[in-house]
Amino acid sequence: MTKSFGEVLDKYRGIGPGFDFLRIGLAFSIVLTHSFLLTRNDAFIRGSVFWFTEYALVPMFFALSGFLIAGSAQRLSLRNFLINRGLRIVPALAVDIVVCSLIIGPIITVVYHADYFTDPRFFKYFLNIVGWIHYELPGVFQDNPSQRVNGALWTVPWEIFCYIIMSFLMITAIVKTRYKLLAVTAAYIVLGLIVQKMPYLFPGSIKPIARFLFMSRGSQLITAFMMGIVAFQFKAVIPHSRWLFAAACLVCVVAILTLDSRAVESVINRPIVITSLVYITVFIGLSEVPIPAFFRKGDYSYGVYLYHDPFLQIWISSFPTVFLYPKYGALALYLVGLPSALAVAVLSWHFIEKPILGLRKKFSFIAQVRGVEDGSQAGRGSNVRPVAVKS
Repeated sequence: MTKSFGEVLDKYRGIGPGFDFLRIGLAFSIVLTHSFLLTRNDAFIRGSVFWFTEYALVPMFFALSGFLIAGSAQRLSLRNFLINRGLRIVPALAVDIVVCSLIIGPIITVVYHADYFTDPRFFKYFLNIVGWIHYELPGVFQDNPSQRVNGALWTVPWEIFCYIIMSFLMITAIVKTRYKLLAVTAAYIVLGLIVQKMPYLFPGSIKPIARFLFMSRGSQLITAFMMGIVAFQFKAVIPHSRWLFAAACLVCVVAILTLDSRAVESVINRPIVITSLVYITVFIGLSEVPIPAFFRKGDYSYGVYLYHDPFLQIWISSFPTVFLYPKYGALALYLVGLPSALAVAVLSWHFIEKPILGLRKKFSFIAQVRGVEDGSQAGRGSNVRPVAVKS
């Protein structure tokens, strides 16, 4: 007899056995995609079946986050929920911004240091810590195909927006009422369809805002996040079925063959394709998937995502003739860039993230279940940060 998502969660004491694999697998895939995008191979990514990596990877991370932090939203007060999220996200993000601006920037820049440290772009870069995204530092990566120091930061505002949505759902108690939650999620999708198909209903001044909130690539992440929450709330009735998993994979294959990169900002495909991605995400997360013991020592996925872009850019800047060679240069960049990002992610986990996570032990269900004393497991399972791909 097929078990439900809820029954599988209960079997594993609320900890999905495959989420460790899923997080690190998605993070590694994102690095591969970025290796192509940062080396002028974006036409290859977006002009072939690989466009779906850009479509799928980020929503899967946001769906994973929605599913897992929905559990936190059931247990915690709004204040503790926000503290929990802040302690998970901000420290490593702040370190990334400081390192890029005060260490990498001064080494890489082609302008005089006096000009670098007085340039408005230098000061604005620190606003990334609070979600006001600025990509450039003066004279940094000036000769690279992309001058963005860390383009992956584009998802930070959307992540914050998702937590604002979750806060609203907690305040109104909608998050605890699954049919109301389903109605809100459906309403968001329907509004997106109206914006896409009947834009004449909106005044000219409202159209750009409406398109941004309901049709943009970032709105795709909101859809996945909310569907992840819905999946958690309906976990008692959603079957953990290999046949449904195969059907969801088939939907994705059909999407790959019939759609193209424009689908990222199209709402009409989301009810089917994003729903399939959410099911695939949760199914894998609740399945026993083997993973090297090394990756069970910490949640390195956040660090891999957060730090990989600057390191890829450093490699490109240092050896442009090697890494800007069409296609093969991107693969070579991946082979050196991934270990670089992973090494820094390991250091970040053990010296920054893990100590900070110890501060939130009382908020962490995972820490309580596993009897973690130092918070080393906090942030895994129910407390996960989404990661996303840059444009």
